[in-house]
Amino acid sequence: MGYYQGMDLEQSGEREGAHVRRNLFALLLDVTFFSIGMAFTDPSAVLPVLLKRLGGSSLLIGGFVTLRYLAFNSLQIVVAYAMHGKPRQKPFLVFIAAVTRLPLLALPYFLYHAADSDGARSRALVALVLLLTLWALGDGLGYVPWMEIVARAFSGKVRGRFFAVTQLLSGLISIAIAAFLVRGVLASSLFPFPHNYALLMLVAALMFQISLIGVLMIREPPFPASAVQAHIPLIAYFKRLPGLVRSNPSFARLAGIQLLIGFGSASAPFYVLYALRRFHLPDSWSGIYQTASAVGIVALMPLWTYLSEKRNPATAVRALALGCLLTPVMAFTLGSLSPVLFALVFLLMGGTLGWGMWIVLNHYLLSHIAEDERPVFIALINLLFVPSAFYPSLGSLFVLHDRFATFAGLPVLFLLTAAVTATGLVLAFRLPAPG
Repeated sequence: MGYYQGMDLEQSGEREGAHVRRNLFALLLDVTFFSIGMAFTDPSAVLPVLLKRLGGSSLLIGGFVTLRYLAFNSLQIVVAYAMHGKPRQKPFLVFIAAVTRLPLLALPYFLYHAADSDGARSRALVALVLLLTLWALGDGLGYVPWMEIVARAFSGKVRGRFFAVTQLLSGLISIAIAAFLVRGVLASSLFPFPHNYALLMLVAALMFQISLIGVLMIREPPFPASAVQAHIPLIAYFKRLPGLVRSNPSFARLAGIQLLIGFGSASAPFYVLYALRRFHLPDSWSGIYQTASAVGIVALMPLWTYLSEKRNPATAVRALALGCLLTPVMAFTLGSLSPVLFALVFLLMGGTLGWGMWIVLNHYLLSHIAEDERPVFIALINLLFVPSAFYPSLGSLFVLHDRFATFAGLPVLFLLTAAVTATGLVLAFRLPAPG
């Protein structure tokens, strides 16, 4: 009898291992091609310049970033309520990803014809804002079920390495894309404006569809029957949220750190515009700065993984906060001396503010929160991050008519960003290691 039980356990382990390998491949496909698509639509190097070329003002550039932030973050808590305790997360994820990614295939058409007339340029600007905002909305609505699937698919150590490997791989590919493709397309006489940006958006849209194939390939891990929960009324659900934050001081501190170091997004869309104006550079330099950003991902991602595993996730949060502080400091010190040195700003920002922040904070969160409360806390930390959506709009107030407000010859926006992120670094030193 024991022999047959052992056989059953062995077969069960083999099936579980096969599921892990399949999901690892599917999620690697998903995240890698998603990241490649992002490399062609870099929000800090490519999109601000494109918006400016289509006639967008600094206020519109900041407002567009705000709109995308709100679309991504504001409804996740509602999704967490609807999906909490449900054994099947994948059907909703697939539906929302398909509905919001497929329309991106129409964007290259609008951009290709943007130079036909003033009306066509305006339509291209509107299409860019609306379609990318719709995509951000779908990304946000699918975020909670996607994170739940990832959390169930892998153990804590495998999950941490999955995040690190995907971003390292994506970063290496993004370096090649930014250095040779994006920069080459933007500098090529074969693809004058706006055809150069239309080509970039076409490739990006195709990459997002391949990422969608990865989502379709996911084999959702079984959900423990004991974890299936009856829904409580929506009002009661929202009433318990403040209590969840008060009962978990470490989570509240993590959310506060995220808000403070995330203030780097106030300056993020304006670094490239500052550099192009200060050093009188062509659009192709945005590809160089994007390359530096991708190098930052590759260089710093292993550091976050090492600190999380060899020390603890709280140490990684502190190091991340330091990197977020050094980014604006670099912009008004060493980076202001030459366009080449200004690339250091993007190197730091690439490894901290975007993917780095996402990986480090979520790794801490998943290590700290109990399984039964995981979806609501994932959504809650993003809900508490919603005010950050207005950071880029606030930043745009210091960049009027393409001129940066200064104090003692230094950009006020970068000084303010440094002050706020420094506060986040101080708070990070009070963050305990997850129990």
